[in-house]
Amino acid sequence: MKKPSPHQTKSQIDDKNTDKKNGQIDDLLLQLWQKNLPTIRQRLNLMDQFGSAAVSGSLEEHTRLEALSIAHKLAGSLGMYGYQQGTEVASKIERILKSPTPETLLTLRSLAIDLRKSLAAGL
Repeated sequence: MKKPSPHQTKSQIDDKNTDKKNGQIDDLLLQLWQKNLPTIRQRLNLMDQFGSAAVSGSLEEHTRLEALSIAHKLAGSLGMYGYQQGTEVASKIERILKSPTPETLLTLRSLAIDLRKSLAAGL
């Protein structure tokens, strides 16, 4: 380990250590994102299908429950990777699927598109 310069303050040394730890955390999160990317893409594809089914009026109860589960998983995990907007959209989808109405179901397709757009930089 490199010895601190005698001119560095404790605060400067602490800042460098914090920066190093934050960089390590960012690297780990990037690795996890890349590892989970196939699952995330699959979930986005399913959300697209669910949204299309909802708009066409063919969203069955078991499909709604599957969509609810996927939206819940996305809402819970995307923020960890830095996709706060994705978490917000997935949470909105989840709320709609918990208590659907004909009007709110019609918004699922556009929300699925918004969700994909919010993650576009990482896909």
